[in-house]
Amino acid sequence: MSDSILPVLLVAFCLGGLTGLRTFTPIALIAWTLHLHKMSIVGSSLHLLHTTVAVVVLTAFAIAELAADKLPFIPSRLKAPGMIGRIIFGFMCGAASGQAWGANWEISALVGMVGAIVGTLLGYEVRKGWVHTFHWHDFPVALLEDFVAIAGSILVISRAIYLSY
Repeated sequence: MSDSILPVLLVAFCLGGLTGLRTFTPIALIAWTLHLHKMSIVGSSLHLLHTTVAVVVLTAFAIAELAADKLPFIPSRLKAPGMIGRIIFGFMCGAASGQAWGANWEISALVGMVGAIVGTLLGYEVRKGWVHTFHWHDFPVALLEDFVAIAGSILVISRAIYLSY
C-alpha cells in the first residue's frame, strides 16, 4: 500500500469493525479475494483461506448468519459466543490484512481484534438506538446493518487492493 503501516492498520480496524456487525461477512470476502488471486498471503498460516473449501464454507456461514440474525431467539451479539466469535474473526481479518499488505501481522491482528470489539459494541448500540428512537421494527434495521457489513467489506477490501498497486 505504502511505506506507512497506518493504511494497513486502518484496513485491519475497519474489517474488524465490520466483523462486529456480521461475523462471517468480512472474512468470507477476504477468502473470495484470496481465491480470485486479488491478494496473496502465501506462506501464511491463513493461506488456507484461498481454497475453494474455505470460500464455500465461509460464504455459507455468512449467508446463514445474515438469515439467522433476523430470528427472535438468536442471542445478543454481546453474549459470550457472539462476542468471542467476532473477536476471533476480527483477529483473523487483521492478520490477513497485515500479511497481504506488508505490515506486521501481529499488530494488524490486534488492531482487527480491537476493531471487532468496537464494531460489536457500536453496532449493538446503533441498532438498538434506531429501533427505539425511530420506532422501527428490528427487521429493517437488521437489513440496513447487513447492507453496511457487506458493502463496507467490499469497499474496504477493494480500496486496499486498488491502493496496493
